[in-house]
Amino acid sequence: AVGMCQRYQWACDSSRIGTIGDAQQILKLASKINISVNRAIREVSDQSQYGRSEVWALPTNRGGDCEDFALIKKRELISRGVAPFQLLIATGLDRNRNSHAVLIVRTNRGDYVLDNLTDKMKRWDASGISFLRMQDPSTSTGWTLVARGGMFPT
Repeated sequence: AVGMCQRYQWACDSSRIGTIGDAQQILKLASKINISVNRAIREVSDQSQYGRSEVWALPTNRGGDCEDFALIKKRELISRGVAPFQLLIATGLDRNRNSHAVLIVRTNRGDYVLDNLTDKMKRWDASGISFLRMQDPSTSTGWTLVARGGMFPT
């Protein structure tokens, strides 16, 4: 996360306070952004786009892969008033056991997943993703081990 935070300081700005506090409003906005980003951006691998297996960047005109989707969703939610500490990028394995990254929205109603593979937001423990790590909620520039959900006991 350090490289991501250096490149995109807004992604890890722990001093920024959100203007939306109501969980229902946040979840409604997150759902809207999840759907609009999923429909607007084409899935393209980093290998195809950059000639490397892994590049964390915002989507380009060609598109992006899962972490690119997570980054742009995070940027859009921050720009609309959600506090960065409520938006954590998580990595793990999807239902087919492929590496995958998503955005987690933390609310007092639970943690919800914004995933480029589906327009439907689900609670993290119903997403089918085997979470391995996520941005550390206490520092946001580091990662914390999760090992929960999917194939891991909850």
